[in-house]
Amino acid sequence: MRSDAAAARLAEQLGAGKALVMRGNGAVVAAGSIQHAVVLTWYLEDAARVELEVLAAGLQDASVILSAAECAQRATTAGLIFERMWEHLTAGDPEDVHA
Repeated sequence: MRSDAAAARLAEQLGAGKALVMRGNGAVVAAGSIQHAVVLTWYLEDAARVELEVLAAGLQDASVILSAAECAQRATTAGLIFERMWEHLTAGDPEDVHA
């Protein structure tokens, strides 16, 4: 962000959300820990890749778009999802102090 005012607008837009994609400027992800932020960032990038592939395949039909309720149902933290993905992302990292 190039100004405090722009940063304030971004924070207002983000609200209680976890991530915000900025036009021409990447994305910002907010979480309670670095592990959660990294995992959410990985999932955001993967979701963007999948969306581009869907659009490239011409599958823009509304029937493939998840509703708000479907999105909320999928937005789970159960099953140690963050811990398992963090393990995957840091596997073999010589700097991982938890290894």
